[in-house]
Amino acid sequence: MKSIRIEFDQIPALEKSVCALGYFDGVHRGHRQLMEAAIAKAKAAGIQSAVLTFDPDPWQVLKPNADLHHLSDLEDKAMILESMGIDCFYIVNFTREFAGLSNEQFHQFLKDLNITEVVCGFDYTYGKKGSGNIETLRKDSGLPVDVIEQISDHEEKISSSRIEALIREGNVEEAGELLGYLYTMKGTVESGFQRGRKLGFPTANLSFSKEELCPASGVYAGYVLVKNHAYKAMINVGTNPTFNNREKTIEAHLFDYSGSLYGKKVRFLFARRLRSEIRFASVEDLKEQLRRDEKASLKALALPDARLDHTVNLWSLDGLDGILEP
Repeated sequence: MKSIRIEFDQIPALEKSVCALGYFDGVHRGHRQLMEAAIAKAKAAGIQSAVLTFDPDPWQVLKPNADLHHLSDLEDKAMILESMGIDCFYIVNFTREFAGLSNEQFHQFLKDLNITEVVCGFDYTYGKKGSGNIETLRKDSGLPVDVIEQISDHEEKISSSRIEALIREGNVEEAGELLGYLYTMKGTVESGFQRGRKLGFPTANLSFSKEELCPASGVYAGYVLVKNHAYKAMINVGTNPTFNNREKTIEAHLFDYSGSLYGKKVRFLFARRLRSEIRFASVEDLKEQLRRDEKASLKALALPDARLDHTVNLWSLDGLDGILEP
């Protein structure tokens, strides 16, 4: 897959493509319907399939004081697109000038990218103050427009905002169903307080981007992905109120891993929330609860989960150099 960064007023010469348009946070099941349609149409026409998105998040530019969190960063989006077989990833530098384009200017922008057909969702908007929609795109752009109608699960639209809300409340199981893969957080293992080791449950502490969406505080059954192998784990998210921590941390106790993880890049995969965060009266009470959590985690992870293999395969591209380079 070719990844090409684009300034809207300095467009390079590009090959013809059928292009899916959107921000695509999380690249969830609904988003992938658009991309699969673009791939199919591109193959039928004998040209490239493409996905166009923006960087940074438009809200970061339009509302710079907003506290933004994301289901996926640009690198993760690129890896998912690569796994799907998209030919080209257009990353448009989102600026206030670009946001101020008229509908007509945006239509010309698409044509200058050599896009011959557009695929978008039924609620897609564009142009200055979101004045453009699928009707103006169909009527005025001069391009064929393939509109994907609402993709639902349990009679409710699959959307990034719906998934975000589920993760914030700790319902990672349903969030994973809508994403089509287990929700993950990535980062580097850093040194922590070493309390887990003293309690008999040594943990790997995740140093992660503050823009990543953190699940609700509590204990989760999940996995830690190390060099493309998923190790069963119980994951704690929170401030460890028994020890009066101030900062929220994410740490995992791996059940079947030996050796040091310090400094390694890993992913935490969240399968199911087991309980909320609790303040314990004593360290002994905490140790007893950790033993119960271990049993509950292993029981939850003993159940087959079709999403696990897909999730591991999805991130098997981790570490590939140049995935976001032209």
